[in-house]
Amino acid sequence: MNFGKNDTANAPATSFNVGETIFAVAAVSNAMGKYKLKFNLKYDNVPGKAKGESGAKTEVNVDGDSEAFFHFNPDLPGDYSVEAVLVDEQGKELGKKSGTIKITGSAPTVPAAAKTDDADSDSDDKSDDK
Repeated sequence: MNFGKNDTANAPATSFNVGETIFAVAAVSNAMGKYKLKFNLKYDNVPGKAKGESGAKTEVNVDGDSEAFFHFNPDLPGDYSVEAVLVDEQGKELGKKSGTIKITGSAPTVPAAAKTDDADSDSDDKSDDK
């Protein structure tokens, strides 16, 4: 399996930045007939995620020898793995390929909620509560 920034993974890479579109490309060979290629993106070492937890999944129909791809945009830095499992029409596993990638950069920041300061809200209150 190769990884890259386009659907042919040319030029292959294993390190990307947060938010980049990444393509996992798996070649199916020595296959005659119709199959499914099941892609599964997993967290390996990503802060806040359990090791092995699935990040995204998809299935691609393939017919004979061909290449299939799965693209994703990780928003958290860390180490990820992608597994591609070839299954026949009955769901029987025929082959498996996997690879790992590293995502660098910073996770997107969430804007802070607007602050409300109640201490100042009473300063204009001219009433006498005594």
